[in-house]
Amino acid sequence: MTILRNPWMQRALSLVMGGVFIYASLDKIWWPERFARIVYHYQIIGPNALFPPLAPNLLAATLPWIEALAGFMLVLGVWRRESALLIAFMLAVFVGAVGWTLYQGIDIENCGCFSLTTQGRHAGLALILEDLILLAGAALLAFLPAKKPSSR
Repeated sequence: MTILRNPWMQRALSLVMGGVFIYASLDKIWWPERFARIVYHYQIIGPNALFPPLAPNLLAATLPWIEALAGFMLVLGVWRRESALLIAFMLAVFVGAVGWTLYQGIDIENCGCFSLTTQGRHAGLALILEDLILLAGAALLAFLPAKKPSSR
């Protein structure tokens, strides 16, 4: 447990997690209309009778910027715990969304995680497991403070 509280280990984890979220945001920022189509496939926030097209379009336009901002904050070491909490929340939502589609029998060919092309990752149990691993890293950064160096 001591290694997990090591400031250098936490810094390295912050850099890796921040880099992952920055990278994940790039395609979505460049092509929000493609990301919106992927959001539609999840069939969670519309467009449907309950949610107009504005809801998924707004999510597709704003979520990538939130991912990028949280990633940059982790990389820069600014508000590390807060940005890790935000990333943990997003990962929990991602796990819930993928779990929901699996439960509903919806086949998501491209999860929209990193690439918006047809060669993207399939939304399945492997994706949920990977997101849970990232969630554990984010929770570690958010809730396990770095050990203060001893003054000798």
